[in-house]
Amino acid sequence: MIEHIHQQTGHGIRPICQVLGVPRSSYYHASQPTPCQSADIALGELIEGIFKRHRRRYGYRRIHSDLSDKGIICAAARVRRIMEERGLRAIQPKTYVPKTSDGRADKPSPNLLLEKPLPAQPDKVWAGDITYIPTADGWRYLAVIIDLCSRRIVGWSLADHMRTELVTDALKQALGSRIIAPGLIFHSDRGSQYGSRAHRQMLEAGEILQSMSARANPYHNAWTESFMGTLKNEMLQGGSFATEADARIEIFDFIESYYNHHRKHSALGYQTPAQFEAKNRPNN
Repeated sequence: MIEHIHQQTGHGIRPICQVLGVPRSSYYHASQPTPCQSADIALGELIEGIFKRHRRRYGYRRIHSDLSDKGIICAAARVRRIMEERGLRAIQPKTYVPKTSDGRADKPSPNLLLEKPLPAQPDKVWAGDITYIPTADGWRYLAVIIDLCSRRIVGWSLADHMRTELVTDALKQALGSRIIAPGLIFHSDRGSQYGSRAHRQMLEAGEILQSMSARANPYHNAWTESFMGTLKNEMLQGGSFATEADARIEIFDFIESYYNHHRKHSALGYQTPAQFEAKNRPNN
């Protein structure tokens, strides 16, 4: 209050304190932050820096984990309090509503993931899916392949069509970037692209087993749909891209730089896919 009156009126601190009947020492003592307040200010600057670097995508749990990685030990509740005091609100995830998986694949493959636990090592099970990406030039289509152990995106493709090449290009990228052993499972819905001869020939050539979701059961491929929701929510935030070129650049940056290497996942114990893979390779 004293500081407010001082700024509004221009009167000195002494006459203001005399009028209010407050000792001047109270004002000067109050103007100096306590050691705890100073520590909160310093920690708040670090928290805000992480929050801005992740473009509002990180809540207090992920920021707390990021601070721990840097050797800064503090309670998660403290991080949450400081974020609330600074008005730092992360992007809120939308409720996950899976789509139906009715597709037109010729002779759909059986679901090899039923009643099986998630793989304990990378490159044992991959899952693929397709989604729509809005641009000012019209819809574009994104195919991704995710490793179900590490949640890493191992392959992706963007195009202005939904022909078979969309999914085979993503598979080519995945096969070119990973070392796989025979018996890897590739899971998808029953889309005609995944049931095409070209896609199945690529799987056979790589000694990869094909698996497909049961009819009308989107939860059998929930991992990829969840990623698609994360990508659209955190990258687009309700907007659209100006051009396909812009979309390609932003998607590349989101997947290859941010998502695989910097975004922590609660399902991975708040590790990034790259961190998780480094700790869970068979030779470790």
